[in-house]
Amino acid sequence: MVSTNDAQRSYIPFTVEGRVEKFASISPARILLRGPAGFPIKGVVRIIPEKKYPFTLPEISDAKGKNIAYSLEKIKNETTEEYLLTVINTRGTQGNYHEVITLPTNMDQRPEIKIWVYGELAAPLPEKKETVQ
Repeated sequence: MVSTNDAQRSYIPFTVEGRVEKFASISPARILLRGPAGFPIKGVVRIIPEKKYPFTLPEISDAKGKNIAYSLEKIKNETTEEYLLTVINTRGTQGNYHEVITLPTNMDQRPEIKIWVYGELAAPLPEKKETVQ
């Protein structure tokens, strides 16, 4: 709908059509890190460029967010190149958080990929106390 200042036609309906093409397979689309605080909970996202839209991502190691650490590894198969984004919780306190990882691409139509990371951290595990015998 388009609104106008014409009293007789204040709203005009119209339709927009277009094709949406997937530029990559991203699985899963977001990461949920759920478990006890202080535990190195890990999630992995696989990013596979579509053949019609080849792009590259820079390899990243030891990047840090506020509550996470992550790395991006390129894997070459016989037929495809794909990327594995590994995310690890670094937060030691109970609670929830979210962060966004932005990965730059070399593709003008899609200059970056954003991966949302959600953390749901329960109370830390109790420490084991060693008994002396």
